[in-house]
Amino acid sequence: MKGFFAAVGRMLAAMGRITLVPIIEGGRLVWRAVRSAFVQPDPIAEAEAMVEAEAAEPTPAPVPPSPAEQWGRAALAHLMGDEPEAAAIDDAARAYLDGMTFAQQFALSKHDNVVIGRHLLGERHLDSLPRPMTPSEYRSMEAARAAAAAAEAHRRLTGDENKRSHFVAVLDELIAEPPRAI
Repeated sequence: MKGFFAAVGRMLAAMGRITLVPIIEGGRLVWRAVRSAFVQPDPIAEAEAMVEAEAAEPTPAPVPPSPAEQWGRAALAHLMGDEPEAAAIDDAARAYLDGMTFAQQFALSKHDNVVIGRHLLGERHLDSLPRPMTPSEYRSMEAARAAAAAAEAHRRLTGDENKRSHFVAVLDELIAEPPRAI
């Protein structure tokens, strides 16, 4: 039996998996089987362990885009006609983008989202394009436009006295005798 175990030990030692080491215990020579340091590691087991370790790590939260990048994306979406995605920009930016020529729109679309957003926000102007309006400039322009439209409507309403007197007469007639149902 002793010979059988010795043969198995030599076989395992030859495979490189186990090495027999002589140790003196209590005055006697004893052979102990130890795992060899020269054994090649199992690459599949190592790869599986690495994949499991990566899967166990929490995934980092995505970094939210900067306001300039959001404005750049929304501006390009507005130029492409995708209005639900273009909600991030204000009316001044929409009016600026709508007032650009096709060549200017094309020149603007060549840039990165962040560069477009910085241009619209007034942080960094692009030399080849006109300066965008600030929100206060846009509000004052819209207020002037609304005042001009109100003045025109008032002029049309009160400008021609014959028209006004005719409308008043028709209204008085309808009030005095309402139309009958047929």
